[in-house]
Amino acid sequence: MTEKELLEAGSFSELSNKLLFEYLGNNKRLFESGVLNSRLRILEAHIRDLYSDLTNECKASGKSAEQVPETTIKNAKNLLSKLFPDEEMPVEAIPSEDEEDVPVPIYKIRVYPSDPTLEVLKSRWASNEIITTEFQRGWVWKPAQASKLVESFLAGLPVPPIFLYREESGKELVIDGQQRLRTIVGFFEGKLPDGSPFYLRGVSPQWNGKDYENLNASDKNRFKQAILRVIIVEQIDPGDTSSLYEVFSRLNTGGTALSPQEVRNATYHGPFNDMLRDVNKHASWRNIFGTKEADPRMRDVELIVRFLALTDSAYKKPMKQFISDFMYRNQRLATKSKEYRRRFTETANAVYEKLGKRPFHVYRGINAAVFDSVMVAFARNKTYRKDIRNRFNRLLENEEYRGFISASTTDEDTVRERIRIAEEVLFK
Repeated sequence: MTEKELLEAGSFSELSNKLLFEYLGNNKRLFESGVLNSRLRILEAHIRDLYSDLTNECKASGKSAEQVPETTIKNAKNLLSKLFPDEEMPVEAIPSEDEEDVPVPIYKIRVYPSDPTLEVLKSRWASNEIITTEFQRGWVWKPAQASKLVESFLAGLPVPPIFLYREESGKELVIDGQQRLRTIVGFFEGKLPDGSPFYLRGVSPQWNGKDYENLNASDKNRFKQAILRVIIVEQIDPGDTSSLYEVFSRLNTGGTALSPQEVRNATYHGPFNDMLRDVNKHASWRNIFGTKEADPRMRDVELIVRFLALTDSAYKKPMKQFISDFMYRNQRLATKSKEYRRRFTETANAVYEKLGKRPFHVYRGINAAVFDSVMVAFARNKTYRKDIRNRFNRLLENEEYRGFISASTTDEDTVRERIRIAEEVLFK
């Protein structure tokens, strides 16, 4: 049935489903079912009420109701952009971009336990021997949660271990257990990580209301000498670029599953990653990406790395590993980061100047395949045709090109061919 037929038949639920899922396309996979259902109910109620109101108005005034279905459907489609703002769909969801099935390699890593006291952990944290990265969640525990952890140590109860990744420098990166470490350090220092006073609450009467300084001598000593098991993960193969990524991705237990770039941001910290976060604020890029603020899941940063990696070396499938390898190689290269900064900002400026705002939003959100092919084509060619915007429109209508931006988008041949076509149509 057509949209009009569904409306006139009173099938408001079916019509709402049809409009919503046509509007979202593959992007519906970005939303949890509960979110989709709640907004679907809003859309359905809106359609039902508007259709009823317009029909009744026509009857009361004696006017023709011929345009009521068209007006109702048009109004409902306008509502969809408000129910699903661009900020929630900054990058178009393309099934092949979710990463191909790739066999997991056999990693060469060493895993061993350590049993430091809380006093030792506090000292190592203070001297930056144990580190976290800026990406990792800030302080999210409530005071009662932190108090219960301290009480467990005071009462001699078991506490889950924390996981650390030992880097070549000897420093250890927190993979899992940041909240526990921050709680321990905070109790020693008398303040929670958010700066508020840290005194115990909701615990046994002998400790309730006390901070570290007000514990009796035996309790203080028991806390200092309490053991927290630490599982240390260390890379053996110096040529391995992916084990840290996999360890962090699989072990980090913070609520929402991390996006690939969030994991890279945590694991490949250094000058290159600092540069990425900085150029992500670049004005031309924000206009191209389509939002003023950085994407909370770092999908904007991932696109920047994707572009730089494709201009740096021949693409090799899978895309996720290709991007990770590139970040790993450049992790600590401050000088090379300056070149990458120049390459990205110059290309972004040129694209924004020639193609305008949000040029890669083919459907809903940036199409990553259009983005990488056009950006790479601009980076390789510095002489711009006067009709380049018309050429870009022709590129988007090119049937062969459309096939390379919608299916199997991370295959090696597909990546190579869409870049070739983009260069040919835009610059030849």
